[in-house]
Amino acid sequence: MADIRHVAKHGTFDEFVQAYDPAHDDTADALHAALGNGDLKARVAIAGRLLDDGADPSTLVGSEKFSTLHVLLAQSFHDVDAEVPLLRRLLDGGADVNAVAEGWGTPLQTLASVRKFSDSTLAPFYDVFFSRPDLDLLKPGKAGRSTLESARRSAKRAELATRMEQYLTDRGIAVPEREV
Repeated sequence: MADIRHVAKHGTFDEFVQAYDPAHDDTADALHAALGNGDLKARVAIAGRLLDDGADPSTLVGSEKFSTLHVLLAQSFHDVDAEVPLLRRLLDGGADVNAVAEGWGTPLQTLASVRKFSDSTLAPFYDVFFSRPDLDLLKPGKAGRSTLESARRSAKRAELATRMEQYLTDRGIAVPEREV
């Protein structure tokens, strides 16, 4: 019997389907693994299949309490067009937009920390976050800093910080001064 977590993380979609038994495999654990699959097509296809079969996107793993969002957004390669609908599906399925994972912060902090991507490349992901009425940009996250303050401190995330300030303003939330 194949280790479904290993196949979800390292296999192709066809390899996954061959090894997968939804009646016996832990779909939530496999979902986290699939979201870290380096094969972008397999990542989206396997995660979609697991969600179709009832995998719970709100499940946290590890002592750090990684959410499905943390795992997906921490990846160093993305197919933005394919993953934006997956991100929406995870959120709509119950993944916490504000979950804090030890050492990683919130999902948006995790995404913003992948420095190889520009704000313009990540904008479609940002759009999903900013469409959420429950997004809390002031909640303490990584290193005790809010998501807003983390973006402000990153020279590469000026556009994101501006969007965050506008999100707060649009909702009548006072934009705090920059921390020193």
